[in-house]
Amino acid sequence: MRKSSKIAIALLGTVTIALSACQTDELSETAGTDNTPKVYHVTASAEPAQGSGTATRALAVDPANGKRLISEWAENDELAAFVNGDEGKRNNYFVLTSTRGGKSASFKGDIAAAGRSMSTSDNISFLYPAVALKGANKTITPVERKEESVAVGTVSKIISYVPSAKAQKYVSLNLSRQDGTAATLGSRFDYQTKSAHPESVEGDKLNIKIGTLQRLVSFWGLRFTDENNNKLSNIDSVYVSNIKASGVLDLTNNSFVNDDAYEESRAIAVVPAKGTKFTSANNQYTYVALLPGNYTQIHIMVYANGKKYEQDYDNVTLAADKVYHTDILHMKPVYPKPWVEVQGVKWATGNFIHYGPANAGYWGIAPAQWWISQRAVTLDGNRNITNYNAGNTTSQFANFPTQKAEDVDLFRYGLIKEALDLKNSDLFKYSVAGKKLYYPSSPGSYTDWDINGTGATRGDIAWYYTKGKHQRYRMPSGDEMKKLYTEARAIPAYCYTDKGTKVYGAYFTTSTSGGHRRFPAKRFVRSIDNYTNVTALVQANKGLFLPYTGLRDPGAVGMKMRDLSGDGNAYGQYMTTDDSKWNDRSADFFFGAAEWNWAEHPKTQAKAIRPVWDSGDGTSDNPTLDEDYLNLRKSIGLK
Repeated sequence: MRKSSKIAIALLGTVTIALSACQTDELSETAGTDNTPKVYHVTASAEPAQGSGTATRALAVDPANGKRLISEWAENDELAAFVNGDEGKRNNYFVLTSTRGGKSASFKGDIAAAGRSMSTSDNISFLYPAVALKGANKTITPVERKEESVAVGTVSKIISYVPSAKAQKYVSLNLSRQDGTAATLGSRFDYQTKSAHPESVEGDKLNIKIGTLQRLVSFWGLRFTDENNNKLSNIDSVYVSNIKASGVLDLTNNSFVNDDAYEESRAIAVVPAKGTKFTSANNQYTYVALLPGNYTQIHIMVYANGKKYEQDYDNVTLAADKVYHTDILHMKPVYPKPWVEVQGVKWATGNFIHYGPANAGYWGIAPAQWWISQRAVTLDGNRNITNYNAGNTTSQFANFPTQKAEDVDLFRYGLIKEALDLKNSDLFKYSVAGKKLYYPSSPGSYTDWDINGTGATRGDIAWYYTKGKHQRYRMPSGDEMKKLYTEARAIPAYCYTDKGTKVYGAYFTTSTSGGHRRFPAKRFVRSIDNYTNVTALVQANKGLFLPYTGLRDPGAVGMKMRDLSGDGNAYGQYMTTDDSKWNDRSADFFFGAAEWNWAEHPKTQAKAIRPVWDSGDGTSDNPTLDEDYLNLRKSIGLK
């Protein structure tokens, strides 16, 4: 049951977190080289962000009141500084360091303008927390604004913000992965900013009063109960989807940019530190930092006790510098379903695959929408698949991976008997539309069988292998697939697999106002971090995910157009039953980093098939799922 149109959120006084910084070689520009102008020793004072509460830096939960965030100042807190106009001229931002702990904030450090002396007319921007600019877990990255030309579809130019090795006036704030604790929110996500002019510049001394810093985020404390209203404990992770998870800040005016039409990171994964769990018992909250805004269709997924629970909200409004608390009660359990509906078409919840021994194995719908062959492989320095254990990725980053008969997700039009003969390049010139199945009447000639015939050697392979199961599927028609191509909303997205690897592709949802897509944009090849994590949405049956699967050429076992590394043009190519008037080509929908196309391709190419649900046993609320499908999910650890 969907919650009412506006979520009821308990609002308390916001915490105030003062800024401070310690200077480190890893982050701070080294002042005083031959190429730098005069170095100024800075003394700066700052007031905390707006709101009520103790003026402190590190966040913690008040043990006497679980809805209150408190903390205390520490010495050597970090505050980054940037001289406006110096973008791209320095390797790092300057860092000022707090001189003492306590309630006041005073900072010292060195700063210089590039190629000139400084005066009281200079504008200096400050950013907290500076520690978030460094290390493997950094959440702030300097970016450079780019205008790029693309020559695909109706898009001619795009504005994007790409990572920079230099200090820039733009920084990207990434909230997509958090650990749910107040302490980490304070040290990694409590983004605050302010610009100010020096009050005085005398000799090598520069004094500046920063004033009141502006907090850019809000905090949301969440507690959960199951369908029986029991408080959830042993929580493995929490996903908040359809909410902005990144933004680009202009330090010169302390506001977010709004001209990046392809910024689409809209999911936050909240995962506890290794070896720990979240709990909603004993009045404990799981905290999330969020960018302010008015959000619709918010989806929250909780993974706890080996189960999944979800809740939807039609509308959530979050303001900067606020702390919210919500008890999400009677969360609904999530179970696998046989189809997901987009634009009125009921799509299978996975591509058609063969998995397991070549002489038997599993034939049918993949156990997850993200499934691709070789979903987890180990690569050597040349991106070739190896057997040694050096960290897994997917075949989407391998150098021309080879498909094996034990793990197939690409098929040639109409071939059933020869489906696992990966070097077969036979052309089937008959149409398989309407669930057609065929058997040979003479060499090279085929006779139409009825749709329930057994022993067919050619035809609709999805129908052939599922027609006797509880849930039955067929290949899609061109009209059905075109609904994704022309009508649905589509964004670049990725899912986490059962192996912890990422699979990239496109995520489709129903649009009521015509097609709305975030493809193509060549920059996504270089900025796959901009893809949205839709793992929880896909598991909750909230949309259709089609992975980049590439294709196999006739007579070949190597998979092309699957490699996302470097500047590769990876894409998904999905087959329909429509064929050409010469009966040698099938109509395909293919999409990716630089593709959004509909075209006919040779039937002898091997392509992906996302079947359409035809019929099934049970009810829509309680479908009868097939044992081989459930067994495959269980064997790879899917709940």
